[in-house]
Amino acid sequence: MNYNSHVFDPIAGCDGVAANYRRAIIHCADAVLRMHFAEKLVNKVFGRNLQSHAAGLVVVMHCEALLGLGPRPTLSLVQREMGSARTLAAFFGLLRFAGYVTQETVPEDGRSAWLVPSPPLFDGLRLWLSHHARCSEILGLSEPGLSERLQTDADWLRLYLGHARGLLVRTREAMAGDGAFAWFDRFDCGDRIGLILLRAHHASAPASGDGPNWFDLGGREIAARLGVSRSHIRNIVNRAEIQGLVLQDRPSGRIALTPRLLAESEAWFRSFWGWVGETGRVAEGHAARQR
Repeated sequence: MNYNSHVFDPIAGCDGVAANYRRAIIHCADAVLRMHFAEKLVNKVFGRNLQSHAAGLVVVMHCEALLGLGPRPTLSLVQREMGSARTLAAFFGLLRFAGYVTQETVPEDGRSAWLVPSPPLFDGLRLWLSHHARCSEILGLSEPGLSERLQTDADWLRLYLGHARGLLVRTREAMAGDGAFAWFDRFDCGDRIGLILLRAHHASAPASGDGPNWFDLGGREIAARLGVSRSHIRNIVNRAEIQGLVLQDRPSGRIALTPRLLAESEAWFRSFWGWVGETGRVAEGHAARQR
């Protein structure tokens, strides 16, 4: 693949905006990946975006119901919104087995059951959201303290999640699109692999931004930490090269990210972190009206 060695890297540089994004994406990768490294069960259960979004929808619907904003979640309601009925039925069976959700029979309807998120599901979503909220704060897209509030205030967390339907829907729509990070997200653990690549680039990219920034992939270590096969990672990287998202120097085993992957990933994360902050403001507005 040909590469113009002087193509402008939209991330690299010395200005404050670029530096803040670099700081945010490195924090995001470090924090989120810590949640997944050596957690084979978590990676197995939440390895695909469909399952992760469905689990998130259950928590959001549960919190909406607590606030009187919507019905409690059932499998049929989640299937109706998400589609993929058979896949989701098997997935929620796995969630119950793993202790992430329980069921309560719907009164006067023995065929239906409410899905009740268990503390481990709440805790995982709380931690994940707080990491992204911190990134949002770094970029000035959230009110200061949102991350800490999500971590330490259980009532605020439920209020936030009860107003997170828009965040969930826009995220799902974006991940169904043709953006570069959405492409990674379609594979098992693809979002984690994408974060690993972005972190490796931004942690070592020269300030000049001239030419590709080559780095070692470390596929064997990544595979071991995520609990996936090395061939799975190699297949994703090879496909990403065909898509014009990475470059490979096969003799050295190094790779580099293309300007397209860098620019589209930055656009995605800036949008997402903006939605995280917006959700906090909507929740705070609701709280203010109730006082």
